[in-house]
Amino acid sequence: MQAVQNVTISAPARGPQLVPGESRRSAANGAVYFLYALMLAGVSIHLYHKPIYSMDSVQYMGNALLMEETDPVRIHQRVYAEIGRAVPQMEREFLLGHVEGVTKEYAESRRERASNPYRFAEFLPLFAIRPIYNQILWLVSKTGIGLVRSGIVISVGSYFLLGILLFAWLRKYASPLLSFALSFLLMITPPLMALGRETTSDALATLVAFAALYLIFEEQRIAAGLTLLLASIYLRTDFVVLAGPVILACWWEGKIEFWKAGVLSLVAVASVLSINHFAGDYGIKMLYYRNFVGVPIAPGEMTVQFSFRDYLAAFRSGMTLAAESFFLPFLLLGTIGVVSRRMTALFVVTLTYVVLHFVVLPNWQERWVGLFYLSMGVCAATTVGALQRDAATLVMQRNASRN
Repeated sequence: MQAVQNVTISAPARGPQLVPGESRRSAANGAVYFLYALMLAGVSIHLYHKPIYSMDSVQYMGNALLMEETDPVRIHQRVYAEIGRAVPQMEREFLLGHVEGVTKEYAESRRERASNPYRFAEFLPLFAIRPIYNQILWLVSKTGIGLVRSGIVISVGSYFLLGILLFAWLRKYASPLLSFALSFLLMITPPLMALGRETTSDALATLVAFAALYLIFEEQRIAAGLTLLLASIYLRTDFVVLAGPVILACWWEGKIEFWKAGVLSLVAVASVLSINHFAGDYGIKMLYYRNFVGVPIAPGEMTVQFSFRDYLAAFRSGMTLAAESFFLPFLLLGTIGVVSRRMTALFVVTLTYVVLHFVVLPNWQERWVGLFYLSMGVCAATTVGALQRDAATLVMQRNASRN
């Protein structure tokens, strides 16, 4: 008789088994995610069909064409041919300066740019300070959809991704249904919807900066977050006043060493100086003139005068605009989140950004502070989510005591 050897036969490995309750809960959560993305996509499609054709976008298109064309006459022809082909008549007349109800200087500047390629070229340095956005606009236009539609796609796509990122962030602190409600309500507020409608660099820049804050303050991925934060400066140079408080907060919380904070701050400032230099920007006085005095006709031929008294008058006017905006309601919303203390750093950093931005340029425009509004929503969600969990725990304890 042959010897029989003992053989151990292992059962096939099995993955984790979901109990029926967990399976149903997972399916319900997936349905909430899908419904949110579907509704957000519906809003995004609406924004795509109802864009705001900003005059800034005309100069962005000119800068985008500089990637392949250097003749100002040819660039002018291509930009305005695109406007004539892709912009509806009413909005087109507004861009061309053929409208009533605006100042004479305002309309004359637009008519001059539409008729004179060299005057149009004088405005290009004012918008060359968004180098990454100009390059992305050019790259998207090479798909064949044109420059006008490319600007719309970039803004709407950035709006949609902002909504997805906001939901993902809120989901870490609240239930799927509460995250759905808070995220969707935030995304359909007028300032954030306007961010998706504007054919400017603001939506994409806000997306990159918001993703940087998420990586730094939520995921603790400091290197990746700071890299994105510095990249956002090349989409909108005013984000340098966001980089400063964020870098300081990272050093204060011990996430980076002091010398690294100093180097990163120097890189942020040097980036702005380099961008302005190579773009041929006309300086801060021209920025103040365009925001507080009027629209220039020939910015490259002007000697701008703007005194400290003019600045104070602009500051008072800007304070009135800020008080009439969504700033105070969102500030109160964010203050709710400070109670949980987890988001104190995010609250302080973004509020400091708004204050510094206003001090440097005391003109209030909602599209410049979309990042602040989103961050205040995140701050509030942390407290609301904590209250929801506490309430659920209390109910479970009461049920257990009854049993």
